[in-house]
Amino acid sequence: MKDIAAKAGCSVMTVSLALRDNPRISLETRERIRALATSMGYRPNPMVATLMAHISSGRSIQYQANLAFLVSKKVWMHPWIKSRVFEGIRQRAEALGFLIDIFWTEDYAGHPGRIEKILRSRNIQGVIVAPLPESGNLDNFEWSEWSAASIGNSLLVPRLHRITHHQFHGMALIHEILRKKGYSRIGLAVDKLTDDKVDHNWSSCAAGIQLRLPSRECVPVFLGELNPEPLSHWLKKYRPDAVIGHDGLLENLLDVGVCIPTELAFAHVSLPSTFSSRKLSGLDQNWPVVGAAAVDTVVAQIHRNERGIPSHPKTVMIEGRWIEGETVPGVTVDLPRSTKARQRR
Repeated sequence: MKDIAAKAGCSVMTVSLALRDNPRISLETRERIRALATSMGYRPNPMVATLMAHISSGRSIQYQANLAFLVSKKVWMHPWIKSRVFEGIRQRAEALGFLIDIFWTEDYAGHPGRIEKILRSRNIQGVIVAPLPESGNLDNFEWSEWSAASIGNSLLVPRLHRITHHQFHGMALIHEILRKKGYSRIGLAVDKLTDDKVDHNWSSCAAGIQLRLPSRECVPVFLGELNPEPLSHWLKKYRPDAVIGHDGLLENLLDVGVCIPTELAFAHVSLPSTFSSRKLSGLDQNWPVVGAAAVDTVVAQIHRNERGIPSHPKTVMIEGRWIEGETVPGVTVDLPRSTKARQRR
């Protein structure tokens, strides 16, 4: 780099920053130095990079900068965002020497450029976007100066790097465990808004599983508003012995007079649930790990000086784990189908 600096007529620091594509150096200078470095046979040494990373890892963590957590007040009201996703983000960021600033999306709606101005003034280099209240866009934000990643699948535009629970795998895991526990007629009930937010992974997985079952075990996916009347009609028509669902479904099942778990097993898709005092069975989507992975994704981009909307966005998926509870006890008595049907009625 000294040789390149001497030939380019600039400092070694300028060469170092230019070769790392740092935006502090003008694009014209970066391109000139990179072209000169290539002509002089410069190549980065991966062994040196590994050594420097090892040396840095042995030092005490120093404050580097702030990261922004962009979240809607509507989403922040959900305890799993505040106590699980954000805690994962905060703890991982602090371990890497970053602090987190929270920005409410509602405060900057209709004010183009306002949030970008504040991010610059606070030396914020990276942005983590929380799941949106419903699938949609954040296309009024200028992303070119920041490293960014989104959590979940609800952000449609722009297509940033995404970190999410592996929803398809999670739904398959729930089905697998329910079948091992002896349930054969397994149904998924989900409202359309929620299924949109998970990029239809739940309904797609459940429907695909149904295609591989004998007709006597098929229970079509319930996709609609989780109201007692349509749910009751679905239960009577398809007679599931286990139902998979999210917050709100259990209450509606109880409203239509279903006794859980003696008449119908219930598996929750995202535990722990703060909307039920019962010890539910279901899936822990590992949201703190998702939050930590979002920080890793953004910080890695900062270190590589990657800014703006990626040309090839990546998706990191974190697998969940089954939580044993009281609502999926397992089938202990193999009753004739006619007897089971009479019990449900």
